[in-house]
Amino acid sequence: MTDRLTQLQICLDQMMEQFCATINYIDKNHDFEPSSSGEEKMTDPQATIATSEEFTNTIDELSTDLILKTRQIIKLIDSLPGVDVSAEEQMHRIDALQKKLMKVEDEKLQAIKEKEELLKSVNSMICDFTQGIANSRKPVEMPESSA
Repeated sequence: MTDRLTQLQICLDQMMEQFCATINYIDKNHDFEPSSSGEEKMTDPQATIATSEEFTNTIDELSTDLILKTRQIIKLIDSLPGVDVSAEEQMHRIDALQKKLMKVEDEKLQAIKEKEELLKSVNSMICDFTQGIANSRKPVEMPESSA
């Protein structure tokens, strides 16, 4: 799970993509309606013009998607820490978290030291064990008996 700021950035990127897709759709599928009553309607044989109903339905769907994304962004913004919290309270929280982080860091360093000591101890035991095995496999010299 990502943090809220990353989620917010992703949502903003998605919203920009939706804006671009909406503008692109309008640009590619609009009908050439005159902007004033005196102008004549233009045509382009290369253009793909959507029917009025299809164009309206698609614009409604794209608008709904933008509205939903906007609501999602607003919800994320409202959930960010610091909303309705004074700067002093935020600084107090940061100080408390910093002290907690330092304590955890000290515990980590202590655990690393303990690990090193245990590693040395185990290594010493392994060396003693292997030395004992090596010594037990040496041939035992028998003193020559005088006959």
